[in-house]
Amino acid sequence: MYIANFESRIDEKILARGKNYYAAGLVTDMWAEIPNHYRAVVVGSIPYDVEIHLGVSGEILRHLCDCPYDMGEFCKHEAAVMFTIRGHLEQGLPLKQQGQQRGMRALLQALSKDELVNLLCELAVEYDLREDIFYRLDDDA
Repeated sequence: MYIANFESRIDEKILARGKNYYAAGLVTDMWAEIPNHYRAVVVGSIPYDVEIHLGVSGEILRHLCDCPYDMGEFCKHEAAVMFTIRGHLEQGLPLKQQGQQRGMRALLQALSKDELVNLLCELAVEYDLREDIFYRLDDDA
């Protein structure tokens, strides 16, 4: 499978979800650790780390996501990153090299506990996530 035509090998539903993530800009950070070895952060229910390794001819040699999806070979986060990589390659856009990235995880880790709580509360109200948060965290729910 190649980055130029990966769509033919991914389930249609997963592909559509990945394309939606890509179009919504949910691939928030992407960089090349070494040539053709891409890492990215994709915002889902939480930020997920994705790795895609390409061969010199654009063949997808390895793919990995730390999400819990196990219903097929590829998840929507990987598909979103593949769309992003292909877009960068087609447009000739440079990618950051290792050490230049400052992803969401790094930004959040730099905040204090109070700053994180305040941010989460603001986002919960803004994006109507209060019930989801209570459901995940409240043992009595």
